[in-house]
Amino acid sequence: MAEVFTLVIRLAVAIVTCIVLPAIREWIKQRTENEKYEQILQVAETAVYAAEQLYHGVDPDGEIRRKYAHRIIGTAAMRLGVCFTDKEVDAMVQAAVQEINLTKYGYIPAEVEEDES
Repeated sequence: MAEVFTLVIRLAVAIVTCIVLPAIREWIKQRTENEKYEQILQVAETAVYAAEQLYHGVDPDGEIRRKYAHRIIGTAAMRLGVCFTDKEVDAMVQAAVQEINLTKYGYIPAEVEEDES
């Protein structure tokens, strides 16, 4: 009877080791990644807002503001160990600009609306 009990315990440990622990590990990894991405999105919004405050009067086309936001977002992503392409960072910056414009004006001004073609 003791041998059967020992065998059942070993089987349970094997199942936990092979199935449950990897699932828990993946869940923790996914949750951590989601938290990092949420932090990056918050950094993007803050960086765009700061760029707007710093360079609004001296940057009519927005290029300096865009570069400033890119640099801040890139630094934050590097510190969190997350990599983004320039296109992804551009999308984050554009989303943050639109969010700020929605908050500020209640709508997205025509000059920042994306072409839907």
